[in-house]
Amino acid sequence: MNTFISGSTPTLREVAREAGVSLASASYALRGHSTVSAETRRKVEAVAARMGYRANPQLSAFMQARRIGRSMRTDATIALVHGGPTMPAEGDSYFGRCLVGIRAVAGERGYAVDGIRWNVARDPLARGLGRVLEQRGIRGLLLMPADNVSRWTLPLDWSRFFGVALDHSLIGVPVHRVTDHHAADMTTALTQVKAAGWERPGLVLDSLNNDRTCEMRLGAYLARVHHDFPDAPPPLLIPDASKRAATLRTWLKRYRPDVVLSPDRGVAGLLPPSGRANACGFVSLANYTIPARHPGILIDGEGVGRTAAFLLFSLLENPRTAAVLRPQTILIEGSWQAGPTG
Repeated sequence: MNTFISGSTPTLREVAREAGVSLASASYALRGHSTVSAETRRKVEAVAARMGYRANPQLSAFMQARRIGRSMRTDATIALVHGGPTMPAEGDSYFGRCLVGIRAVAGERGYAVDGIRWNVARDPLARGLGRVLEQRGIRGLLLMPADNVSRWTLPLDWSRFFGVALDHSLIGVPVHRVTDHHAADMTTALTQVKAAGWERPGLVLDSLNNDRTCEMRLGAYLARVHHDFPDAPPPLLIPDASKRAATLRTWLKRYRPDVVLSPDRGVAGLLPPSGRANACGFVSLANYTIPARHPGILIDGEGVGRTAAFLLFSLLENPRTAAVLRPQTILIEGSWQAGPTG
């Protein structure tokens, strides 16, 4: 069964009728209950797969609540786990656009989204976070980075949860990932730079962002300029944001690029404007609005959010398949966005 195909699906009652078993037996079989024989379980699973049956998360949650004698809301809930002081608001940032996509799919599929902060300094082993998730009956997690770190891990008991991370920074845990395709987007940007006639493109990155993206932008840049831009200056990695302006000025004076590429749009305001000596163009690697102030890559954060949410719901609704699925990474490409070049 392809768990990523949406559309109407048959009911459990129809699966039971087709398999020639009772409704209760079909339910127990699809949950691997010990009261159902292996033969019956295989038969029901085969029929469910052939018919494209998908479990209803609201019904599953309700039945689980009845079994353990706990009251429970009628909608299924997932957690958006974040490390910052507040959950990001919907808006013109990577995670803000992701949230737009997440909530759209959640509404379509009947899920609620709870923002839950994990304070790693106060709860380094995530025991408090685990208790909160268990108390709320939450098994599905969408994961944002911890605050101001390039790499992080989340020491939950992952046999109890399904997780989908929204970037590359989470390591050492069995979760899936959906994020923007930094390498493909860099290739697109450099193709446009070459077509525009620039010959000395320079790349400016924040060291933290470079680590979080597994150096995918940097790697794609180095591979491309080696062939197409032999006079390109060495990339600038800025380790300390407070010294960004001074570091950038020194680098510009020494290497004199004719255009700068960066996901940090604040860099544009520090470049010599057109009409001045050593004027330098700017290409943004992280645009989120239409129209944009600068030409560059329009990152599909909403598409990332929608895909991540859909993947998580598929895992929750097909737990037997999800339990044996190796962690997957899905990369969402952005698109070129024309705009002013000064």
